[in-house]
Amino acid sequence: MAIKKKEQQPQNKLLEILSTEYKGESLILGILATITAGLAIMIIGNVQGFHIPESFPVLGGSPNDMIFAWTVLVIALLGLALVIYPFFLPAFPELRKVTWAGWLEFLDNAARVIIFVLIVTGFVSGVDIIILRLLEGLI
Repeated sequence: MAIKKKEQQPQNKLLEILSTEYKGESLILGILATITAGLAIMIIGNVQGFHIPESFPVLGGSPNDMIFAWTVLVIALLGLALVIYPFFLPAFPELRKVTWAGWLEFLDNAARVIIFVLIVTGFVSGVDIIILRLLEGLI
């Protein structure tokens, strides 16, 4: 029995390039987006040395520089979201499997956590007071 090969339709080159993942592209995009976001925040915050001069064409001047800086910041944050999104993608199906506690179980667990935090806080405070007293006695 002969196996027929499927005829492959030629894929659009642009779609092929956009869908291909390259090894370091996420790292480079993350670094560039972080640097760009930092520079945009510095322009928005009027940090000395990081401003767009009034004489600069189109972007210079009062509202234009802030519009540019906010636009660049939004684009940089979108770039960071594109880098971070694949790391959280496998977690979404797992979140659907979670069974959430009911109201009574939630209150029980919350009370236990609050009591535990109070006990640990009291213990750490007691040890802190003892150590301070010992240090005061030595000095």
